[in-house]
Amino acid sequence: MKALKIISLAILASTSSISMAQVTIKTPDTVDILSVNAQEPEFESGGFFSSGKTTILPDGTNQIVFRFEPYFDVSRDERVSVPSKTIIARFDAKDVNLTLEVPKYLNERQAKKNIDSFTWTLKDENGQEIATQQDKLIKEGMQIGRDYSREAEDYNRKGGVAAIAAAGVVAATPVTLPASTNDFSGAANASTDSTAEEMLMFWYNKADADTKARFKEYVNKQ
Repeated sequence: MKALKIISLAILASTSSISMAQVTIKTPDTVDILSVNAQEPEFESGGFFSSGKTTILPDGTNQIVFRFEPYFDVSRDERVSVPSKTIIARFDAKDVNLTLEVPKYLNERQAKKNIDSFTWTLKDENGQEIATQQDKLIKEGMQIGRDYSREAEDYNRKGGVAAIAAAGVVAATPVTLPASTNDFSGAANASTDSTAEEMLMFWYNKADADTKARFKEYVNKQ
């Protein structure tokens, strides 16, 4: 019971902290965020005249999938675009507003020449660049109807350079079964204790420094 009480308090504290702090990424209208952490992206609502979008992410390690597609007006009624390959990237950030910056091309010809090797950056409010690990999310064959979140999951399972761990996964600790049937109650207790410890460590590691300090203070008083 004591372990369950501690876990409940830890979960409440960490989830409360997570909901208050977040990371946002502002993107120009030439960038489409296609997936966040192998899930559908969540966007912040903007005004009618706002340019681009703002994507909301949790604190910590995040993965985004996006495509850069600059466009050019050929005439009053015609516009052409030059899509890039799909980019998958991983980065670490906490309680910060970021901006995804991409190059600006003068015309369609320049875009086609440079789009396959374009460089992009994530910068914070002070103009400091955030370190990223990036790769191209390649799909063989037809490109119509792509499921970018599923592709990101497959990419993560293969362990690419921009891969992240599956969200909410806690590694299980094997439990040795007793030799005697009379000892099953002890094995069940060991399994419960092991699971409780795994859950506790998982939520503790997701909490911020202040929450961890309050949690330690609570445990010391018990």
